[in-house]
Amino acid sequence: MRRSPSPLLRRIATRVPLALALLVVSGVVIASAAAAPVITYTLSGTLGDNGWYRSNVRIVWVVTDGMATSGCVSTTLLFDTDSKGSDQSCSATDINSVPASNSVTIRIDKTAPLVTTAAPARAPDYHGWYNHPVAFSFSGTDGGSGIASCSQATYGGPDNGSAAVGGSCRDKAGNTGSNAFGLSYDATAPALSKVEVASRAASALVHWQSTSPADTIVVRRSARGNKADPTVFRGAASSFADKKIQRGLEYVYSLQSYDQAGNASKVVSAVALPKVLTLRKTPYTPRAAANPVLRWDAVRGATYYHVQLFRGKKRILAAWPSTNELTLPAAWRWAGHRYKLGPARYRWYVWEGIGKRSFARYRTLGRAAFIVPRR
Repeated sequence: MRRSPSPLLRRIATRVPLALALLVVSGVVIASAAAAPVITYTLSGTLGDNGWYRSNVRIVWVVTDGMATSGCVSTTLLFDTDSKGSDQSCSATDINSVPASNSVTIRIDKTAPLVTTAAPARAPDYHGWYNHPVAFSFSGTDGGSGIASCSQATYGGPDNGSAAVGGSCRDKAGNTGSNAFGLSYDATAPALSKVEVASRAASALVHWQSTSPADTIVVRRSARGNKADPTVFRGAASSFADKKIQRGLEYVYSLQSYDQAGNASKVVSAVALPKVLTLRKTPYTPRAAANPVLRWDAVRGATYYHVQLFRGKKRILAAWPSTNELTLPAAWRWAGHRYKLGPARYRWYVWEGIGKRSFARYRTLGRAAFIVPRR
């Protein structure tokens, strides 16, 4: 026959905590656990992006209503982790061996990514140089959280043979790395100045100045009335003597300068007037250089020639040179008058002298005209 609990036991059962149940075996009260221990933790560190930490992380475990059995040691994580992170856990039991556990995965990336590449949108414009703005896309590597994004940049100056363009990359933890990459940049065209031509008897000497002595100068030459303009010089210099000109012709020299980045100057032209005037027929009346030389083909056996110079209808000079040329001075006296070779249109005639000069016997060789321009 079972015995009913005594009134005392009934009073105890109503006063114990709700977390305990009472077992009555042969009149003895035994308490058993109805709830497991509570395990919590706190993390302290610099929280970055996407759940990653960007600093050392301190973890502190707290066990309530129980006793730790595994882990649960407060510690500081000092090193970067991979993308899987570092698993931390804590296990505990209460006085009646009822188990409980908790865990957390901590991912740390304290290292900034490396910016390794700056990829230009195009190849250099000329011999390794850029001469107008160029865009760059940056890329990099990151051994921790991985690359999230990298920047872009456009370089458009200042001119510099050792210029640098900078960019950055950001990893998934929020760390940012930067780097700079070199390039050669020059967007400024050179300039030509003091372009002049000095006419000589057998050549035309072209002078110029460019922005830099290292600039490459291209000289083209065209004869008046001729559309052909062959290149007669290419190089780094400040002058060029053209020895392949023809006597009696006007020439136009067109110069253009190129710098090391391929920038080109404006074309500058200069006219070369003939120093030597001949009897050759041309489709135009040539303009003469200062102190021109009148020259004609030599006649075999001739000992002298006769030359007459006219300005308008007036004869202003007569001469009897012994060679086949006559240099006109800037000023002279003839027939009691003083003359200057001023701006005007002139005609000249040449005869071969036959016999002694006193014979005054001549054979016509030819005539031509020229213009002295205003200088």
